[in-house]
Amino acid sequence: MADQIVVRPDVEHADIAALRDAYGKMQALSGTDNRSWIFWADRHGFPSYYCWHHAQEGPGPTQFTYDLFLPWHRAYLSYWEHVARDQHDGAIPPWWDWTSELSHQQGLPAAYTQEQVDGGPNPLFSGPMPDMPDNPARQTSRDPGPPRRLPSAGKVEQVLGLTQYEDFSSQLQDIHDGVHGWVGGDMGVIPTSAFDPVFWAHHCMIDRIWYLWQLRHGVTNIPPRYLSMTLEPFGKTVQQVLDVHELGYEYAVASVSAPGPASANGGA
Repeated sequence: MADQIVVRPDVEHADIAALRDAYGKMQALSGTDNRSWIFWADRHGFPSYYCWHHAQEGPGPTQFTYDLFLPWHRAYLSYWEHVARDQHDGAIPPWWDWTSELSHQQGLPAAYTQEQVDGGPNPLFSGPMPDMPDNPARQTSRDPGPPRRLPSAGKVEQVLGLTQYEDFSSQLQDIHDGVHGWVGGDMGVIPTSAFDPVFWAHHCMIDRIWYLWQLRHGVTNIPPRYLSMTLEPFGKTVQQVLDVHELGYEYAVASVSAPGPASANGGA
């Protein structure tokens, strides 16, 4: 159990100054430095491609289709948080509630849309990318759609009502994919999405929805065959990332909530 549980806030109540400070310091480091923005962003897409999206067929004589999207990204966020907070302890990754009334009016959070802050580049506006084939090193860009096209709270509530983990994960990924496409630009494709600072706020929202689903349907409500699977390159198993408290955090409650008493041990 972690010594201290931190609460990941929504973007509107986050310590944005601390986040900018940490992200700015990470972005200034060389991509070969294991504390840097590029080093950790490329674990997801180019050139490492460790990320997990949608179901795949497993290897070996007892093949089955499995989906590590949610546990893989939870492990990824946990490592990212440690790296960011090493730069500034107050840089707790926030979640962007794209279902909120504010998001449906303005789209991206205001903290992520200001190109300049305090006379310099805003580290939440864009992030550095490495050289790629036919794509020289540059800053990320976006092309967001109309705010009204972001997912609704009602759609998320429908997904939270699903009782089977694999159904829930699959349908939540469809929502996740839609937000990536809505942001557009580098966020719209796997090779470059994690270099965009808003990637982390989006994925905290996805992780938070899984957390709320676990409160409703049980932390251990996941097929047993998943539990011993290793989440590369983090070295953790699925079992080790099921309980967010074991990873040292939880989420603030806001517009998308799980009704009824919270269950920490239910499910199969």
